[in-house]
Order: sequence, then C-alpha cells, then structure tokens
Amino acid sequence: MSDFPMADPPPERPGPADASGVPVPVLDDLRFQQLVDAAKRALPQRAPEWTDHNVSDPGVTLIEACAERTDQLLYRVNRMTARQRSALLRLMGIVPLPASPARITVAFTRTDGTTGRRDIPAGTEVTTEGEQPVVLATTAPLTLAENQSTGVVEALERLVPVAEVLGTSDGLPGGRFATRHRPWRSGTPVAEPPFGPRLTVRVGDTVWPAVRTFAEAGPEDRVHWWDDASCEVVLGPLVPAEGGPEPHGHVPPEGTRISAEYHVYRGRKGSLPLGTPLTVVSHAGLSATAHGVLAPAEDAEDWRQALERAGLGLAPLRRAVTAADHEQIIDEHVTGLARVRVTTLTRPTDSRVPTALTQPPRPAGILACAVAARDPVRAVHYFADDESITPLPLPLEGPGESNDDDAVPEPVRSARCLDAVIRTGESEPRLWFYGTQCLWDGQDASPQDISSAFPGLPEDFSSELDDVAVLADPDTADAYELFFFKGETFYHRAYTAADRAFVPQAGSRGVRSLISEAFPGLSPQCQVSPDAVVVIGGVFFFMKGTRTEPALWRREDDPLHVLLVPVFEGDPAQAPPGDAFDVPRDVLDSVVGVVEASRLLGERLRVGTPRYHRFGIAATVRPWSSAAADQERTRRAAERALRRFFHPTAGGPDGRGWPWGRRVHTGDVFTVLEAVPEVRGTTEVSLCVDDGAVPSVEVSDGGLVLVDDMVINVDTAEG
Repeated sequence: MSDFPMADPPPERPGPADASGVPVPVLDDLRFQQLVDAAKRALPQRAPEWTDHNVSDPGVTLIEACAERTDQLLYRVNRMTARQRSALLRLMGIVPLPASPARITVAFTRTDGTTGRRDIPAGTEVTTEGEQPVVLATTAPLTLAENQSTGVVEALERLVPVAEVLGTSDGLPGGRFATRHRPWRSGTPVAEPPFGPRLTVRVGDTVWPAVRTFAEAGPEDRVHWWDDASCEVVLGPLVPAEGGPEPHGHVPPEGTRISAEYHVYRGRKGSLPLGTPLTVVSHAGLSATAHGVLAPAEDAEDWRQALERAGLGLAPLRRAVTAADHEQIIDEHVTGLARVRVTTLTRPTDSRVPTALTQPPRPAGILACAVAARDPVRAVHYFADDESITPLPLPLEGPGESNDDDAVPEPVRSARCLDAVIRTGESEPRLWFYGTQCLWDGQDASPQDISSAFPGLPEDFSSELDDVAVLADPDTADAYELFFFKGETFYHRAYTAADRAFVPQAGSRGVRSLISEAFPGLSPQCQVSPDAVVVIGGVFFFMKGTRTEPALWRREDDPLHVLLVPVFEGDPAQAPPGDAFDVPRDVLDSVVGVVEASRLLGERLRVGTPRYHRFGIAATVRPWSSAAADQERTRRAAERALRRFFHPTAGGPDGRGWPWGRRVHTGDVFTVLEAVPEVRGTTEVSLCVDDGAVPSVEVSDGGLVLVDDMVINVDTAEG
C-alpha cells in the first residue's frame, strides 16, 4: 500500500512469487489508469466547459503524462526505508509531536466539616488510584470562602520520568540508538535553543552532553546529537576527508552500555473520564474529582500523522521563513503585545512628487533628467525634438527660472543620443552618457568609453543605458552610490568623486539586482527600462512616460524591522500618557530571544517600536441643542470618538488599531464625526502637523498615528 493517504485505495493484492517462492508485495497498487480515471471524474466539476475526454484530446494527453509521473513517484516513495523517510522529514522541518498532557478542571470538596476560609495553593497534586497513577497539579491557587464547600480550578498532568537502556555500542562510529518514547519538548522558540529535548545520555557511567552539530567535535569529544525526526541518539560519525577519514566525536568501545533519562506524558493513558475520583496529596480534609476537560491528552504522532498535519498547514512554526512567520511566532509565544509588524520599511514617508517631476509641464517622453545629488533646487529634463536635444529646466518647488546654461555638449548633439546626465552639486560639472561613451562638461573635455571611465563595470552596463542615478552619502562629502539602470536590472557601487572622475571606494564591490526586488512598490511599468531616475532627499523617483513614482532603495543587507506595540491598559478614548506605548524591557527581551531562535541563518532583524506620527485636529461641529450642557456633551463625545478612531491598538475601521502606514485625511475625521449621535453636523475640519495645517498626515511604512492637540468648536448658529 502507498505510505501516503489516498482516497479509496484498492485492496492490496499479492504479487508474483520470486525464485524462492515467497510472494513479493505489490508496492505500486495505485496504478496509472486509476490516476487517469480519477482525474477525468474531477473534470465536470473543475472544468465544465471541457467536454471532450477522449484520448485524442490534448488535455487528456497532459493528464496521462502527469499520471505516469505520479505513478513513478509513488513507486519510488513506497520503496523508501524508515531512515530515508526520517531524513526527508528532517529536511522539510517536519517533526512528529510528542505525547501531550491532559488539561482538566478539578473540583475540590471539603470532607472535614470545617466552614472557615481555606486556601489551596497552586501546584497542589492530585492523583488517581492504581499501580501507575496519573498525577496532576493545579495551575492556579484556589480559595474556598467561608461556608463554601466546593471549588473548581485547572490542573495539568505531571511529566513522567523515564530511564531506559538504549543498547550497547558495537565500537563503530555513527552509532544510532532509538528511544522507546518520544521525549517531551516544548515547541516554543527560546533565545538559546537546546540541542534537543531534556535528555540525559549516559555512555557507560559518564554523561555525554548534546551538540547542535558534530562539525566542531574532535575525535576525543564525548558528545551526542539528537535526531528529532527519527527519535534517536546519534554518536560521532566518521567523515571522509582529503587526508583520510576524520572522526567527529569519540566512539565508545564495543559492549559499552548506552542509556538515557528523559520525561514524557502518558498520552491517552493520562486521560481521565469526568467524575474520576482523585486523591489530594499533602492536604487533609479534601477530596477531588475530575470536573471538566479543557484539552484531552493525545498520543505521540507517528510519521504519517506528522506529514498529514504539515500538509494541512498545522505544523507548529519553529523557523520563520517569511515576515508573516515571524509575526505568527512572536504572537504565539510572547505575551504583553497588542500588535506586531515585521516589514522592510521600503515606502517613503512622504509620497508626494516634486512639482518639477510631474506632468505637466514635464514632457511625456524624456531622454534624461539631471538633478544635483546634494541640495538640489531644480530638475533639467532633456527631450528630443525634430532637430536636436532640448533642455527644459524646472524648479523643484515653487516658481522660478534657471539662468544656468543647460545646453547639450556638441559631441552629444552630434550623436543625437542621450541616455543619462548626472551631477553631484548645482555648481559641479555634469557627466553625460550617450551610447558607449560618457563626457564631462568643459571645452577641453574629450569623450571616453564608459567601460574605461568606470573600471569593473559589467560589459552589458557599458552601453545603451536607460539611466544613471546618484545617491549622496550624507556623512561623507565626496562619497556617492551610482546606479546604472538597464532593462529590468541595475548595477550599483560606491564611488568617491574627485577631479571629474568617480573612483571606486576601497573595499566596495558592485552588485547587480532586479529593480522590482530592490525598489518594492513600483508599478510594473516603472520596473523595466525607466526613462529617467533621480534621487531627491534619499527618495528615488522613477519616470516612465507620463508616470512619476517614488520608491526607497532596499539594500541587499537591509534588516527586517520588528515593530512592537504593547498592550494598552487605559481608555482609548482619552489622551494616552507619554510612555503608554513604550515596550517593557522584559517583553522586548522575550521578543529578541524568540526572533534569534527562529530566524534563518544570515537573516538580520532589528527589534523596536514603530514611528508614531503625531498630529492635531481642529473641527467645528453643530449640536442638536444650544443648551450649554448639550454643547459640552457634544464636544466630549466628538473628542472621544476621534481619539478612539486614531488609536494605535483600538482604532481604525475594524477597531483593531490604526492600519500600518495608512495616511490620515480630513475625510476620516468627517466620517468619524458623522457617526457620533451627539453631533448634528460637521462644518469644518483641519489637520495640523508641527503647528502647520496640512491636507493630509503622511505616515511612514510601518508607522502609526497619535492625536496630540484637539480643538473641537461647537457652533450653535442657525442656518
């Protein structure tokens, strides 16, 4: 039979006998034709428009090809040994779960006739009768008040110690010794994850500690490794090496006894029916019974159950691959947090595009755009007309005209080709890129090949560039990062600008990346062959046709940001204190420990708090009545509704906190006030940031908002 669960498998049939006359089992009893028939039966529901199911149909040919491949894979899987299966489960990160404890409620009853107050501390043990009693301990204290005879409290099954002899050494390296039970181990990630369950391995009379890997173990190191997938204690192997096989870990002499001590739960043997009488340990005058079941005990999984659980997406996360995995693990194993966000923080805080980069008056099809890397005041667009290449200088913000000579150099005009223009400062010379050549400003300058001007530049980035952008280093005056764009990729490297030349910085290396990966959030149009790319204030602006889109560069070594919002205990409809959203130190340490234990090798994460964008609200509302009491009631109701709506943990449209990175519009305020019963109407709303009125409050990627000052004017005028 197939080791994997299949729907309605056919009965097993004995196979042909081998030379000795012993029947050979049929391993591939789910045959090709059965797979084809099952796929055809699913077609009317999956693809009702597909009516031709004959072998002449090309779609049926594809079904038959898939069925043949599936038949071959099933045969190979069914020939797999237990050791191979365990190795595959280990590679997939699928580990069978150990037996789980019973969680029940226990009812305690007085039996000594007393009526005064009685305290039953947490950890009080109760047991069943018999040779192998089930021992449980209460998880919380219970107080029987005066004249109260019965009380109920939760209890958890105690671990059972196991000491067993696993076997004896044969004197060969790589010995494996299986335990009879799967030792208990919690699935919670911790800062210093253990190398296995709480397992004490004795070789002879000596305890051999566990290691995460045998890689650093020498031939005399008395250590072991725990194989969680196969539930085995593994001793040091002999590894092939250039100078001959090398032992990693000491090998005990032949005949040495291998033993282990660990703890387990009984599984279903630890289940208690309701009403089971229990004996109270160390507390006279009390009786106890099993009152209710909170979580039944479960036996340890076998590999089939583990594989089925993993296929359903129910495998407990121990390793985070995606940002959502990190969020789930932190949420499951750290208390004291209201919200968690794991993000790359790649969206600009201010998504507004400077006036000079928008359309109109910028031409739709530009060849290049020049913006100074430091302290820019204008953008110069270059576009082709019928006879030449024409510059169009525009101020970045506000009115103004440029008096600078932005004419295109003669060699560039003659070539009738312009790919890019860059400059480090408004008064600095420009570098022009056209075809395979580049040219600095100046009458004495002469063209040079791009490949010779930028040694180490890949050959495909040495001609016909889409654009070149410059990012200035804010801490070093002459340091810049140059970006060479071509097609859907770009190449970047750190340079130093000196005497009309860009010199690669010592220790820097060039990196080739995809535009879509390094600048997330760009539309598909701007991800391939942009017309121009300029950098203003650290934000990259991609221009393609009539579109201009802002984006942040995500460096290859940028960390993931783990943003934490603690549980808020106060009233969300009131102004929170200044430290309300400071994460407690113990919670922060717990998150750091869980993140370190669950992250992938080489992954970098930075744990902290989100940026809270503070803003003020001024609104004028009308009450239903002009009475002074009604006016004050209206003002308070409006303020409470607004503070709650913009609250980090209780606000937002769904009441679960203001959405991450969502900006605030005046329309949000109107919407909130419209739903306040005490408010008849809203006549005016304005938003303020740093004492200045703004049309909207920009919120950074992964940021939240906090309302500071709020002025609610109540207008009682008729009309």
